[in-house]
Amino acid sequence: MIPLTIFKRMVMGNVIILLLVLTLGVVIIFNQTRLQKVTSEIVFKHQESIIVGDRILDSFTSLVKFGEKYFLSKDMDYYNRFLDVNLALEKDFIIFKGLMGTDEQKNLFIESLAAFNGYLAWFEEKASEIQTEEKINMDFFLKESAPFINTTAGTLEKIFVITRGIITEKINLSRQMSHQILFVTLFTTVFTVLFGIIITIFNARSITKSIAQLQKKTKEISRGHFEEIQTIQGPKEIQDLSLDFDAMCRRLKELDSLKADFVSHVSHELRTPITSIKEASTMLSKGFYSQEPRKQKELFCLIHEECNRLLNSAMRILDYSKMEAKQMEYHCIRHNLSDVIRKSILKLAPLSHKKQISLEFLPPPSDLPEVSIDEDRIIEVLDNLIGNALKFTPAKGEVVISCLASDSDKKLVVTVEDNGPGIKLEYLEKIFYKFKQIDNGLGTRMGTGLGLSISKYIIKAHGGDIWAQSQYSKGTKILFTLPVVL
Repeated sequence: MIPLTIFKRMVMGNVIILLLVLTLGVVIIFNQTRLQKVTSEIVFKHQESIIVGDRILDSFTSLVKFGEKYFLSKDMDYYNRFLDVNLALEKDFIIFKGLMGTDEQKNLFIESLAAFNGYLAWFEEKASEIQTEEKINMDFFLKESAPFINTTAGTLEKIFVITRGIITEKINLSRQMSHQILFVTLFTTVFTVLFGIIITIFNARSITKSIAQLQKKTKEISRGHFEEIQTIQGPKEIQDLSLDFDAMCRRLKELDSLKADFVSHVSHELRTPITSIKEASTMLSKGFYSQEPRKQKELFCLIHEECNRLLNSAMRILDYSKMEAKQMEYHCIRHNLSDVIRKSILKLAPLSHKKQISLEFLPPPSDLPEVSIDEDRIIEVLDNLIGNALKFTPAKGEVVISCLASDSDKKLVVTVEDNGPGIKLEYLEKIFYKFKQIDNGLGTRMGTGLGLSISKYIIKAHGGDIWAQSQYSKGTKILFTLPVVL
C-alpha cells in the first residue's frame, strides 16, 4: 500500500470536513425549505381561507338582511344593494374555492356553494312574485329561506373548523421541524468538530511521531552511530526522508571507513619511507660501511629514493585537497595525445618487462585530432591507469592501450585494458572513491589510494569523462575521453 503524502492527508481531511459541513448545510436548507413551505401554507393559504371565509359569511349575512328588508319594504335600493353584495360574494367564492386543500373541504365548499346558489334562485323567484302581491307573509318567507341559509352558513363553519385544525396541526409540525433542525444542526456541528479534531490529531501525531524518530536518529548520528533507520510508518514524505537518512548513514559509514583508510594509507605511505630514511641515516651516522663506499652510496640512494617517495605521497595528498577545493591550476596547450601516451608507456615499460607482462599500444589513426591538455597531469592519469593494470595483471598477461576518435569526432577515447582478476559490477563506480579498497574475491584488494580518484578529477577538469568496464575474473577496461581542439 502506497503511503499518503502530508499534502494528500491534509486535503483528504479537509475534504471530509467540508463534505460534513456541506451535508449539514444541505440538511438545514432542506428542513428550512419544508418549514418555510409549511409556514407559507399556514399564512398564505389556510389563514387566507379563514379571512376570505369570514368575509363570505359576513357578506352572506348582509345579503340575507338586504333580501329580508327588500321583501318587507319592496324598496329597490335594498334590491340593488343585494345584487352588489352578491357580486362580491361570487368573487370571494371563486377565491375561496382555490384555497380548499383537502377533499373534505372541497366537498363542503361544493355543498355550501350549492346552498348559496339555491338561496339566490329562491330569492329571484320570490322577488318576481312580490311585485304583484300587496302583503307578504314573513314567517313563511323565513321558513322557506332557512334551509338555504343554514346550509350555507353551516358548511362554511365546518370548513373553518377543518381549516383551524389544519393550522394547529401544521403549527405543531413546524415546531417539531424547528426542533429537528436544531437537533440535526447541533449534532452535525459537534460531529464535524470532533471528526475534524480526530483527523488533525491523527495527522499531527503521525507526522510528529515520525519526526521524533528522525530527531532521535539525528542525535545518534551526531554521536557517531551510523546505523540505518527501521521503516517509519507515516506520511510518504517522512518515509522518503527516512530513506534519505538511510542513504546518508550508508554514505557516512563509507566516509568513516574512508577516514580510517586515509589514516591507514597516510600512516603506511609516510611511515615506510620515514622508517627507511631513519634506519639508513642512523647507519651512516654510526659509521657503518665507512670502509665500503659502494655500500654507503647505496644507503644514500635509498635515502634519496625514500625522500622522493615521501614527497610524492605528500604532494599527491595536497594535490587531491586542491582538486576537491577546485584550486588546482592547469596549464593546457595543444598536444598530440598519442605522443603523450607513448611517454607514459616508455616510463612503465621496465616494470612490465620485470613482471613479464605484454604492454601494447595499438597504432592510432594518422589523422588523430589534437587535444588541449596539461601534459604532466594527463601523464599522471596514464601512469595511474597503466600502473594499476600492470599491478593487477598476472605474469604472462597483457595490457593494451588504444586511442581513437569518437563517432562524433569531438572527443578522443583512450582505453587501458588488462586481463587481470576483474571487478564485480557493483564495485565499478566505487573504484574512483578516494582511499577506497575493493575486494575482488580473488585475494586482491583493488583501488587502494588516490590514483583513480585523482585521475577522475583531472579528466573532469579537462572536460572529459572516465569510467570502468569489467568482466569479473576476466579483466578490466578503464576508458576516458578528452575533447578535441576544433
